[in-house]
Amino acid sequence: MRALALWTITAVPVLVATVGPWDGRLSAAEALAGLAVLGAATALVHRLPVAALVLVMAAWQVTFLSRDELNSTLGVIAFAGGLVAVSFVAGRNATAGTAGAVVLSAATAAGAAAALGLGGGGDTTIATVAAVAVLAVVPWTIGRYRRQYTRMVQAGWEHAERVERELGLAEDRARTRERAWLAGEMHDLIGHELAHAALRIGALEVDPGLDPAHRSAAGGARAAVTTAAERLADAVRVLRPDQGSTDRPGESVAELVARSRTSGLDVDLVADPPRDHDPVIARTIHRVVAEALTNVVKHAPGAAVTVRIEETGEGSVVRVANAAAAQPSGRGVTGGYGLLGLAERVRLVGGRFDAGQRVDGGYEVTAHVPHRPSAPAGPATTTGLHRRQAELQVRRSGRRTVYVTAGVSVGVVACVVAYMVVDAATSVLQPADYAGLMIGQDEPSVAPLLPAETRVDQPDGVPPTPAGSACRHYSTHPNPFDERGSDLYRLCFRDGRLVSKDELVRGER
Repeated sequence: MRALALWTITAVPVLVATVGPWDGRLSAAEALAGLAVLGAATALVHRLPVAALVLVMAAWQVTFLSRDELNSTLGVIAFAGGLVAVSFVAGRNATAGTAGAVVLSAATAAGAAAALGLGGGGDTTIATVAAVAVLAVVPWTIGRYRRQYTRMVQAGWEHAERVERELGLAEDRARTRERAWLAGEMHDLIGHELAHAALRIGALEVDPGLDPAHRSAAGGARAAVTTAAERLADAVRVLRPDQGSTDRPGESVAELVARSRTSGLDVDLVADPPRDHDPVIARTIHRVVAEALTNVVKHAPGAAVTVRIEETGEGSVVRVANAAAAQPSGRGVTGGYGLLGLAERVRLVGGRFDAGQRVDGGYEVTAHVPHRPSAPAGPATTTGLHRRQAELQVRRSGRRTVYVTAGVSVGVVACVVAYMVVDAATSVLQPADYAGLMIGQDEPSVAPLLPAETRVDQPDGVPPTPAGSACRHYSTHPNPFDERGSDLYRLCFRDGRLVSKDELVRGER
């Protein structure tokens, strides 16, 4: 079914070139032969893409070169649709690009040689090469990209899904560990307050100004608070793994940055005036900065780092950004559990977390934390980090392919236009000089009036060349794109004398 649909699309230009009211149109036999070739090519292109490309390329070149003298435009467009479509599909289905590249190179060389051998001149040769580049090489290249793109996307999604399945348990452990650390920090803060409360109640217990009943009640309250603190400590001890934290209690972000700087890290702190943060929020900000700086040391040693803390009406925005690594880290790719833990930590206090590659090759960690802890906004979203980065890489690759293809097309058109302009401008025979030429003049007397270059193209329907003579063509004016762009002066010489001078006007027969 897809071969039939492709054949139907490619057959339309052939039919138009057969029934249209123009010179050089295809005969019925040529149209049937062309449709048969296109049918064979569209049937083979998915199984034998290179063979299909050879068939349609040959059909296009035969049609174009056979109609160079009659109607070169029709010769280009008759099989242009088939050449573009088959080249694209062939590029997409070829298992390796080497054979197709060889065919395209050979077809370009063969077309140029055939154009010169058939006497088409330089303009026909350039038109053949440019058309092959635009109608075959570019679609083939895009087809190859689409094949690689599809394979890369499929492999990327499979890899991302496999990695996410394999890391699922580890991510859960990272989140559980972060929750346990947060519970420990809550114990440190609440336990401190409970200790103060027990101390104050203990003072009441020994106050001689209170009657025995009140002192007894204070003693019971002190015992209850002490027991609550012990139960809290026991619960946290069960939840939190037995490993030391790298955080230093009471250390500010400025002190953390200064300590990192003395360790050799090129880090700069840009912060709004500090506010009186909630203790949990202050520890969260400290944890974000500490983990981000640790990642820089591990994965981008020598890179400059900027820590920014901005205070907004909704909370604090913490950004830790580093430039691209100044030297290889010598470490493999890690699982990113530290970032997973940070994402869970920030989420648990009601904030938002993001981390990813920057355009300049560096890395940035961003955390939005509220002024006070609140309920988590939703589940953590870092499990799709690998997939989002793969999508970004695919989009960039696609844009590069489009730019390259557009550059090739523009380059071909620019070269053709430049050639036409130079060819016309350097071969202008002034009308007054042409009018002064006399039949029978010897060639040496005519030569000073002629330009150094001659035109390589010829208009349609030129008069026959005088027997035994050699003719030269010259531009009538330097602009090849106006309505008289195809008009030429023709001078024919035989035995060293001018035997014919003609002004060849477009459309005359």
